[in-house]
Amino acid sequence: MLKLLKIRGDSMYPFFREGERVFCLKPFFLNKINVDDVVIFNHEKDGFMIKKVTKINDNGYYVEGTTPYSVDSKIFGYLQEKKILYKVLFKF
Repeated sequence: MLKLLKIRGDSMYPFFREGERVFCLKPFFLNKINVDDVVIFNHEKDGFMIKKVTKINDNGYYVEGTTPYSVDSKIFGYLQEKKILYKVLFKF
């Protein structure tokens, strides 16, 4: 499933800026998530988030923002694959 989303916030600045739009695809067997991919997921406390995958292991996906104050896996730990909603293909 394809999705068009608008960026809010600046936890991935300067790569993704407030107001930019991203074109996303639901991950599936032909569209696997790899290190350096950017993903979108719904965090139970903070809502929808966009982060970069920096590690993958048996615990899941370790995701990070690009700013020091980003809420990411340093705070909430590894993400399970089922939590990831979309893989970002490109921005415009």
